[in-house]
Amino acid sequence: MKFPGLSSARRACLVVMLSAIAGCASEDPVALLITQLGDANYDVRIAAADALRDLGPPAAAAVPALVQALRDRHPTLRQASARALGDMGDKTPPVIRALQESLKDAELSVRLAAAWSLLKVDPDGKAYIPLLKGAMESGEGGTIVAVGNLRQSADWALPTLTKLLNDRRPGVRRLAAEALAKIGPDAAAKSALQQHATRDPDDRVREAASAALKPP
Repeated sequence: MKFPGLSSARRACLVVMLSAIAGCASEDPVALLITQLGDANYDVRIAAADALRDLGPPAAAAVPALVQALRDRHPTLRQASARALGDMGDKTPPVIRALQESLKDAELSVRLAAAWSLLKVDPDGKAYIPLLKGAMESGEGGTIVAVGNLRQSADWALPTLTKLLNDRRPGVRRLAAEALAKIGPDAAAKSALQQHATRDPDDRVREAASAALKPP
């Protein structure tokens, strides 16, 4: 499809919108989106991957194309494809292997997307844990918050979060305390929280640590 005068981003949005309209008539919008994953325009490919992610499991026919898109030269498309695969719910070995390979991607955003998708499709494999631990240890706030939101299923993160209570950055210490509160602190974490509830130089950290010690 050619749309002279439109920016690539606007063209991408228009293409996906037209695909949805065409899909109503053809009853196969997934096939159209798969075709757009191979479009020459970068924005169209990203828009297609995002649209497939929104469709979720009903778009399972797109899984092979999304696996292939994990090798695209543009990191944003690799990230979008990894996210889409996680929401597809496909737990077959080819998908798991492809996501595991993406844990080695040169871009952190892609590695994180692959890790979160592996948590969804292969939680018992635990291949995602080292990457998420590393992101938390670096002070990546979004990862700390997201791991905390996993609650009891993220008990593997307790040692890392407890260690982060001693991070030099008060914002990281506060996020770690809040995540521990959601997961449920073990004995070591409770001991550390007790110290920070009274001695931490930052009032917000003291407040978060005190709240984490309260019974659920």
